[in-house]
Amino acid sequence: MGYGTYETTHENVIKSGKRLFMQNGYERTNLRELCKEAGITTGSFYRHFASKEELFGYLVQPAIDGLYKMYDASKELCFDSIETERIKELWKISNDTLQNLVDFIYQNFDSFKLLLECADGTKYSSFVNDVVTMEVQNTLKMLDVMHERGIIVKDLCENEFHMLSHAFLSCVFESVMHNYGREDTLAYVHTMVEFFNAGWQKVLGL
Repeated sequence: MGYGTYETTHENVIKSGKRLFMQNGYERTNLRELCKEAGITTGSFYRHFASKEELFGYLVQPAIDGLYKMYDASKELCFDSIETERIKELWKISNDTLQNLVDFIYQNFDSFKLLLECADGTKYSSFVNDVVTMEVQNTLKMLDVMHERGIIVKDLCENEFHMLSHAFLSCVFESVMHNYGREDTLAYVHTMVEFFNAGWQKVLGL
């Protein structure tokens, strides 16, 4: 059994955890195997992380936090456009946000790979649905503001928004699940933006 500084051992635990989670998924990753690969005892593991799930969270939570921060910034831009009745700018914001999202995903590719393919058995298994729910709630709030401003918008039910938002995000995350290259994905984004923006404008009557 190898020994080293706390920092070195900590990094070994993280590297071994990431590799095994990527290879086996969270549920099929055995803690003893992880510790053996990291060169520590099971008891030593708990000096670094309280549980296997906490280690998984360490690997993915920064990407989630960054994604939500991007959504918050985009939401503020959208609300500002609505308040000043610059509705056409919503589609430019959508385009810019999606391209920024692709860049962010590829900067954190392994984290998104873990979230999308390896998270069963953790609280992160609902990641996509959680993002969709956030997107739907933001959209509904924006529509409320439009109604308050006297902007005529067709009403859709929450379930319809959920299905459309899920379809959109599924397209984005396909790039991760199929290991598409960043440049290819950026090219695909242009098609996605044209398709979904035209669809949203049609169904909302904008």
